Amino acid sequence: MSTRALVSPDISRRFDVLRTLLVAFIIGVHVEKGVQAYYAVVPDGLRAWLALVNHNLYRLCVPVFFSISGYLFYLTYKPTAAAYGRMVVKKTKTILLPYLFFNALTIALILLFNKVPYIGDINDLRADGIAKYLLGVYRFPAVYTLWFLRDLYVYFLLAPVFYVVSEEIPLLGLPLFWAIWMFVPQAGLPVELSGLFFFYAGCLLSRTRADLDAARRLTVSVAALYGVMALATAHVEFHYGFAPLYHLLYRNTLICGTFALWLLTGYSWLGRSKLLLGLSGVSFFVYLTHEPVLSYLIYGTRFLFHPSGTADGIAYMLLLLLVTFALCTGLARLCIRFVPTAYALVTGSRLPR
Repeated sequence: MSTRALVSPDISRRFDVLRTLLVAFIIGVHVEKGVQAYYAVVPDGLRAWLALVNHNLYRLCVPVFFSISGYLFYLTYKPTAAAYGRMVVKKTKTILLPYLFFNALTIALILLFNKVPYIGDINDLRADGIAKYLLGVYRFPAVYTLWFLRDLYVYFLLAPVFYVVSEEIPLLGLPLFWAIWMFVPQAGLPVELSGLFFFYAGCLLSRTRADLDAARRLTVSVAALYGVMALATAHVEFHYGFAPLYHLLYRNTLICGTFALWLLTGYSWLGRSKLLLGLSGVSFFVYLTHEPVLSYLIYGTRFLFHPSGTADGIAYMLLLLLVTFALCTGLARLCIRFVPTAYALVTGSRLPR
């Protein structure tokens, strides 16, 4: 039985809507490079926007994706050696191969043109070596935005560990992985520790067959709490930088925000958005290709205008987000029409339904 058949049509539709929205959030995180490229001094108003929107709202993309991935995966997980082998083969095809292909493509661009703006250049490539750029071992991969796929693949390989925890200490597993994320130093580790907590949270919800809408009546309250926590986190960043207090607030704000965003998809204006639903089929391709498209757009800005001031900066970042998404979506449509086999290969067989 397919994973989709194990969730209701409403839940499945909301997952699809989130796929599109979260890819837009991912691009939104990275458009800040445009500010870094053209502002010697960032105005306070723009700093406040970055702290609240780019560094809070948009960054919900990763924890929500980890949570959904863990949830869907454990709906059909079987703790046998044969099932594990089949899973590794499948995840290699659907995650690792697209990851390696687009990293290799970016490495080829660097070798051909000596650099890809705001991503890497030939000197860095020679210093770290092609293997590290390709695999993302103890550094970001060539397409730095694809680190999520690297980590997700690792967590799929560790699936038996999460399963055992969910069997032996299901509820205790949440504070355990939370504590690891909070207090184990990230430096020098090959994966992002936040994935441990959110992937396991999805696993636990899946294995207990929890009602994902049990807290729907709390939507307004949870969304309001997230707003307060996001404002507090942005306030600390704005005035004190990335102090220990910031990291404590920020990480717990991500937890609250993940919960709030899911509950908000229960409203039809978001969870049944025809626009977001219609784009979900190509969202993975947009994620894979938005870099280096975004970086080349930022680089090309110098030939058109130089943004300055708070309003210009906000408008510029929103424009970068929209144009990048539109260009990658258009490219996806062209590939699906003219080279569907190649499109399926580089996206892990993700042809739109």
